[in-house]
Amino acid sequence: MRNLNLIPADPGITTLRSNLLGELQVRATDVLTFPAGMLGFPECRRFALLRGERERLYWLQSAEYPTLVFLLVDPFLIDSGYSLDVQPSQIVELGSAELSDIGLLAVVTLPADRGLAPTVNLQAPIVINFKTRCAKQLVTGDDQFSVRRPVDLSLLVA
Repeated sequence: MRNLNLIPADPGITTLRSNLLGELQVRATDVLTFPAGMLGFPECRRFALLRGERERLYWLQSAEYPTLVFLLVDPFLIDSGYSLDVQPSQIVELGSAELSDIGLLAVVTLPADRGLAPTVNLQAPIVINFKTRCAKQLVTGDDQFSVRRPVDLSLLVA
């Protein structure tokens, strides 16, 4: 079955359709593989990681479904005391890497009501191995950090 959301262009560039972001030209290096899919979306295994219009914000666009896109932010910018204890066994499927190859991003939930603040999930960050281009949403279960931490995204603009 052919994936209708990805349209091959040249070997290094793929056109990706997004209902929110429009038609995107995506480099192969912008595509991440989630071996187990995303939480709640196990069938979604390929995503493009793209810089947002505001610095320090990113979009994670599904390659399988044009309607599925996540807004991401660096969790260390949200909480300067943020820490995550990741065991090698928790991310073994992402491939071998040095610590400098690993990155963390947190999923932002935008409220339906404009009067409410967006929230950030600090308990289930996305761990990315930039060397292998594999990623995983890691559920920590650490209640020290909130699943719905309110955040003012305008403060993240440099």
